[in-house]
Amino acid sequence: MAMSAIVETVMSHLFSSTSGMMLVVPPQAESEGNDHEDRARRDEQVVENIMKTAQMHLVVATLLMTVTFTAGFTLPGGFESDTNSPNKGMAILLRRTAFRAFAVSNAIAFACSSGALFAYFAMAANAISAVTKLTVIIQIYNMAIALQISAMAAVVVAIATGMYVTLEHSVGLAVTVCSIGCISFIVFCLSMILLPKKS
Repeated sequence: MAMSAIVETVMSHLFSSTSGMMLVVPPQAESEGNDHEDRARRDEQVVENIMKTAQMHLVVATLLMTVTFTAGFTLPGGFESDTNSPNKGMAILLRRTAFRAFAVSNAIAFACSSGALFAYFAMAANAISAVTKLTVIIQIYNMAIALQISAMAAVVVAIATGMYVTLEHSVGLAVTVCSIGCISFIVFCLSMILLPKKS
């Protein structure tokens, strides 16, 4: 019961139109008497703010993509190196469920972070064009944010499952490491709950 309330609160903060912390909402006209120049100036300021924020997000998405790419080739447990084995070059821990969870979550993290990178590049290309509407840039930015949050969550799962599969012989240590890895989800949920909503 309490867990469902926490999830509902976090989701409402993430996807509500009044949050403004994760997703950007197109600005509303302050009065009907605004002329075209004021609106263009306000839209230009919003695009400039989005692009400044996107620069920081671009660094994070690039780091996530680099880490997940590297983890895809340096698998936990290593590779079969016996020259006489029919499984030469295959992952040693391939048959373990935790390893499969690692591989899938790492692939999800890579796909989401590269998707976020492409979205940021598309957003930058559209911001240069004078004919692109502000709503298009905001939609691309919101999509990139959702992809990046998904990538960060998948990286946490990949690290927890990767550590678990390599420490599986010591169940206590494996569970402890996974529990510590899940603290980031708790911190994220708490930050979403504690952030004030815009009115």
